[in-house]
Amino acid sequence: MKATGILRRIDELGRVVIPKEIRKTMKMREGEELEIYTTAEEVVLKKYSELSSMESFARSLVSVIRKVTGRSVAVTDGDVVIASNGALVPRAGQPIGEELRKVIEGRRVVVHADGKCLSLGEEKARGEVIRPILSAGDLFGALILASDEPPTKADETVAAMGAGLFEDQIDR
Repeated sequence: MKATGILRRIDELGRVVIPKEIRKTMKMREGEELEIYTTAEEVVLKKYSELSSMESFARSLVSVIRKVTGRSVAVTDGDVVIASNGALVPRAGQPIGEELRKVIEGRRVVVHADGKCLSLGEEKARGEVIRPILSAGDLFGALILASDEPPTKADETVAAMGAGLFEDQIDR
């Protein structure tokens, strides 16, 4: 952990304000949930991600989709890649880029071919499908399918099925 040198007082209701500079650096938005952890001497606040709590499920699903389709696959929340498989998508644990963040925040299925594909992984794809993961109107992240070939309707269907499985898990 890194010391910031910033001190804050706890108010009469037990609230502490997280300074704007820290919220900006950590990409924390109003209304976002935080997890609270404690040790004998510390209180730690961590950004909460519903998809991060499903990391094992994400890894399994990504692995199966890769095996069946041969496509590179990734699952992201709003900030980081939760699980991935293939050179055309970012590695798990990597933060997502600003361009991908904007696509995901658009909350719609995006299909790119050839020159329009985002530079996501070690290699650039010729086809990609970016499918948001939405539940009860809330955006949780996206499922990305990328390939060396232009995207097909089957790619769009697989991305929809994968995202739908996450949405079902979130709804439970």
